[in-house]
Amino acid sequence: MLNKIQKNIKTYVKQLPNFQTFINAKSALYFGLAAYWGVILIGTFFNI
Repeated sequence: MLNKIQKNIKTYVKQLPNFQTFINAKSALYFGLAAYWGVILIGTFFNI
């Protein structure tokens, strides 16, 4: 049973994206959040 669990863990690790893709996704997420909050703040100050 332990061997079966170990094989499942290995398949999940192989399916994870590589580290470079993770960095790009993280940067895109931060950029999106900054744009979102920028629109909210501009709308607040100009009463749009």
